[in-house]
Amino acid sequence: MARPVRIEYPGAWYHVTCRGNEKKAIFGGDTDRITFLEILATSLDLFHAELHAYVLMDNHFHLVLTTHEANLNRLMQRFNTSYTVYYNRRHGRSGHLYQGRYKAILIDADSYLLELSRYVHLNPVRIKKYSRVSTEAKKKIMERYRWSSYGGYIHPRKRQPFVTYEEILSLFGDNDIHDASQYYEEFVLSGIADDMNITYWQNLKGQVVLGSETFVEKIIATIMSKRQGETKTLSEIKQWVRRPDSIEVISKAVSTVCHVPEEALYRKRGAYREARSIFMELSCLYLSRTMSLSELGQKLGGVSVAALSQNRRRLAERIVRNKILQSQFETIKEMVNKDTY
Repeated sequence: MARPVRIEYPGAWYHVTCRGNEKKAIFGGDTDRITFLEILATSLDLFHAELHAYVLMDNHFHLVLTTHEANLNRLMQRFNTSYTVYYNRRHGRSGHLYQGRYKAILIDADSYLLELSRYVHLNPVRIKKYSRVSTEAKKKIMERYRWSSYGGYIHPRKRQPFVTYEEILSLFGDNDIHDASQYYEEFVLSGIADDMNITYWQNLKGQVVLGSETFVEKIIATIMSKRQGETKTLSEIKQWVRRPDSIEVISKAVSTVCHVPEEALYRKRGAYREARSIFMELSCLYLSRTMSLSELGQKLGGVSVAALSQNRRRLAERIVRNKILQSQFETIKEMVNKDTY
């Protein structure tokens, strides 16, 4: 059987799973789980991706994530390799930890994100040993389970910095954080009462896309080559990469929107801190596919990799509080994307 094609494009939503080789455990204890999440958080940061839900089971894991670049394969390669090296060294073993490649399904988030997050979070009580346990007991197991993002969804104080909760909770409308968490808890737990009958996987297309025919057609229309005579079928979809050709495209857009001299954006110290912060972030976002972060730091005036990561976190915090800055950031991204084509 041919391998399922990898579909990559900026803004894609994925359900990613990976199982232990020969269905064996991939965690030897809580220390391994903690390290797994630390490596995952670092990988998400390096490749500009967002994690929206996860669960760690004894011999496999589930992730629901979005990539801001067309780089899922690079992200997962770095992540799985780093954890395998750690695990093998710690447990004195060698060879493959996982059963083949990871499995990634492209998700129509508008239609399936909520159901998918429930499916992921219900995993701890879907195992055989709990098949005869009461609904109330399963609810308690769910709430106590440490190795899942579910706790952060229903108890804001348990939220983890590497998980993005807002996207899924926003599907419950403009409610305050307490109400949204309560509604989400009710939604997830209703899956237990419904005996966790999952039917939406019937809509899986070509082993790689979960969505309607309209969604599949949209993906094909978006990422297929437009060469005359090319057959536009799902099995022929190739990776599609949207990115500017050079750093100059980004600096020009930032200069235009922020009304600052373009050359000032390349100076390590200057008077245009917010504009430069946006310039650094978008340079990382679009150009880290083609050069290392250390190389990119040199182009940005001799900035360290640590400084680039710190800038990303600080800018994200300021954007939440500053609507004008948020508007500038989104406008610049639109300009860059437009100039890329």
